[in-house]
Amino acid sequence: MTSRVPADQSRDPGDDDSEKRVAARLGELRRARGLTLTTLAEWTGISAAHLSRMEKGERQPSIGSLFQLARAYGVSLGELVGDERPHEHHVVRGSTAPVHEGPDGPYAMMAGLGPRSALEAVRLELTADTPGRTAVHAGEEWLYVVRGQVVARVGAKEIVLATGDALHFDAEARHSLWSRGGPATVVIVSVAPPPVRPPHGTGPA
Repeated sequence: MTSRVPADQSRDPGDDDSEKRVAARLGELRRARGLTLTTLAEWTGISAAHLSRMEKGERQPSIGSLFQLARAYGVSLGELVGDERPHEHHVVRGSTAPVHEGPDGPYAMMAGLGPRSALEAVRLELTADTPGRTAVHAGEEWLYVVRGQVVARVGAKEIVLATGDALHFDAEARHSLWSRGGPATVVIVSVAPPPVRPPHGTGPA
């Protein structure tokens, strides 16, 4: 789910380190599996050029791209961005949850039992009023609007949601999300089918 975010003049310098860690992690996971950019592009539907830019830190992955990559690698979102410390339970304190910058807006992982869990949860701060890249991936999504108003496009239908509203949909339908009339906060819960790991490629690009 995506929307574009204008340049933020009050960025925390620590955001850059966080984004570099995410970029490095994306490349590390791909190379560890012996996948070329071309093979991964075929598996996820994300272009090889865009994958390369994300690994170099030139572009930040959208929430939709993160879901697609996590499914392809058979890992959780937390493991994908390097936040995860899997245990029998996982507590996220709202004030201290690591926040990452993405084209959708700042986001934080709100779940973290590891790759054995089919459930992922993300808190996302939407700041843009126009839709960006759409997402398509296996599984289901449940969206809850914590504050503000958002528009969700699922397939050809646009659905307006206000504070307290929720939406449940098939994530294999093309979907995108953006705020309307100002910033909004949402929680996105994604449930995946049993993971299917991609075949190993012909070596790293």
